[in-house]
Amino acid sequence: MVDLVLAVCCSLGIGMIFKHAAQEGMDRLALLTVNYAAAALVAVVSLQLGLQPVEGGGLTAAPGLLALGGATGVLFIAGFFVFALATQVAGMGLAVAVQRLAVVIPFLASWAIWNEIPSTAQRVGLLLGGVAFFLIAFRPAASRETVAGGPAAAGVRLPTTPALRTFGVLALLFIVAGTVDVSMKAFDELFAATNSRAFFLLLVFGVALVVGLGFVLHDGLRHGRWPTRAEIWWGIGLGVINYGSVLFFLRAIEALSGPFVFPANHIALVIGAALLGVYFWDERLRPLNWAGLGLAAVAFVLLNL
Repeated sequence: MVDLVLAVCCSLGIGMIFKHAAQEGMDRLALLTVNYAAAALVAVVSLQLGLQPVEGGGLTAAPGLLALGGATGVLFIAGFFVFALATQVAGMGLAVAVQRLAVVIPFLASWAIWNEIPSTAQRVGLLLGGVAFFLIAFRPAASRETVAGGPAAAGVRLPTTPALRTFGVLALLFIVAGTVDVSMKAFDELFAATNSRAFFLLLVFGVALVVGLGFVLHDGLRHGRWPTRAEIWWGIGLGVINYGSVLFFLRAIEALSGPFVFPANHIALVIGAALLGVYFWDERLRPLNWAGLGLAAVAFVLLNL
């Protein structure tokens, strides 16, 4: 349970850094790429110092492990771009809700593939958690007449996004977010006995770094936009926390059942993010949002039964 709490705390720290970066106008792609470089370096240091010994006797870079690590790395950075697009076409609230609801995928995978059958209370908890996500993410859309200073105020019709495109982007976000969690579970079930978590994370963050670096180089060479000193330092801090979030999550999966870890992690993140937003960023919650937080707390208790 301690590992799960630490994983949630690290994930909330990531959100806080991204919030700060947005307020300071930092380039999030540059920040993300530096973050992956720092996380990969932490993995290398962990391997060199033997901080995560392997019970199976040594490292076996099997083709399956390399494929899993590479695919997870691509999903890591692809998820960032898909989430950014989803916030544009559907709004932040709905994008976050769909991203968290993707917990259904690893929950069902743990049940169907690895025979981790949830209890009746856990099934009810998952259902309540799904309702809570929608309540917490609820943000009524501003009317065209009340968009002060915007196109609507000038009598210009606001652009709309086709419903089919919106659905497609949200569906892709749902699949990517859920598949990342399934890949973590797959490593624990298939390769954890003969490989350290640091080696797997080195593969994941290394591949994500290569992909992100390609975009940064393209942006720098074409537009002269290179990471600033602030983006580098904040990116390093983000990478250390990011490494910790995945490491502690893998340890939680090893110690606890998937039907508990996956939904509990997502519900705790939603509650924590909402409360941090109120306390640190003066974000206002509506009565339905507070009701969702209460319902999420009940769901968390049920998932622990």
